[in-house]
Amino acid sequence: GILDFMPYSFEESNNQARIFMANERRFAYTTPKSFLELIKLYTAMVGKKVDALEDQKDRLTNGLTKLRKTQEDVAGLEEDLKEKAVVVAEKAAAADVFAEEVGREKAKVQEESEKAAVEAKTCQKIAADVAIQQESCEKDLAAAVPLVKEAEAALDVLDKKDFQELKALAKPPAGVDLVCEAAMHLQAGIDPNIEVDKKGGVKDPSWK
Repeated sequence: GILDFMPYSFEESNNQARIFMANERRFAYTTPKSFLELIKLYTAMVGKKVDALEDQKDRLTNGLTKLRKTQEDVAGLEEDLKEKAVVVAEKAAAADVFAEEVGREKAKVQEESEKAAVEAKTCQKIAADVAIQQESCEKDLAAAVPLVKEAEAALDVLDKKDFQELKALAKPPAGVDLVCEAAMHLQAGIDPNIEVDKKGGVKDPSWK
């Protein structure tokens, strides 16, 4: 897109300059500096877009991490709840049998019943915590879905042809190499094609 736009923009500028000359009798020039300023503007716009995408990625990553952690916690609480429910049922059954068979041990039966009641309250609290965690998980998921869609929509503007044109450059225009180097640093440790040093940084950021 940028390769097609550059010639078009300067041709259009020359056309406007001729119209300006015809109407105002004054010259308007298009210089190499104009070309460099246009590249600088394009680089800045790309940088802002990359920063925005990185911010969305970080927010999405944090949301998904929290979501996975919450799901793990909920699963653990559910397992604990099941185990405690079994314990409560066993203790309640034991207390009933004990009360029927040994009337003289009513005090001990009462004590076991109180313990079972405490366990039941604990289970109720765990169930309430599970409900709260589940609600938080659903909210995080609802907040993460729009971010995923926004990120996907932002990536749709990139075309395979753009990367092929970039790869074919023996020496990129000023600033383009810096943008690509920044992208390498962001993907270091994630993309297996990027070699990293012992500290996890990009091993060779030069243009290849």
